[in-house]
Amino acid sequence: MRRVVSVLVGVLLCVPLAGCVRETAGAAAAPETPSTEVPLPPRPRDIDIRNVDPCSLLTASQRADLGLEGEPNYDVARSPLFEGPEPACTTRGYEPLTVAVGVALPYDGLGIDAFAAYRVRSEVSVIDVQGFPAVQAVQPGPMTSCTVVVDLAPGQALNVQYRDGGAQPPVPVDALCPGARDVADGAMLTLLSRN
Repeated sequence: MRRVVSVLVGVLLCVPLAGCVRETAGAAAAPETPSTEVPLPPRPRDIDIRNVDPCSLLTASQRADLGLEGEPNYDVARSPLFEGPEPACTTRGYEPLTVAVGVALPYDGLGIDAFAAYRVRSEVSVIDVQGFPAVQAVQPGPMTSCTVVVDLAPGQALNVQYRDGGAQPPVPVDALCPGARDVADGAMLTLLSRN
């Protein structure tokens, strides 16, 4: 009888207290607010790129080593992805692979946080480029390009696009991301030699 009374008292005390309510399996939890930042290790230092010409980041020697024989072409536009200005340089390569390469320097926008999980549909992985945190992004579906973005400062990044140039046979899929990383490495070496 004493046991029954203890259980009843416990139940009666628990009814008005919210803390006694248990969540059951399958109950909906409060939705999480999406993270607005890409989780990366800290930068070794900040590099200001606002006055850097992206076409100057791959030297003639580096372009030759990367198989980029085309003439670099400069353009600047506001980036919808990075939400800020993005000076860009595009170059083509024909031997041994037909590729189109873009090296851009978005600033005064989102920087690498443009690749927060809720903003992009790409498969994003964290990598390192010349000691700086970076991401590698590949869009779902047939792979024709790879992007490497290096975190340079708040709202500033090095954005490398390495894509198939449209010739036959196409660039092998397993060459796209290594190509993007090689371009990012070369551009960072040049950038670091100036700062």
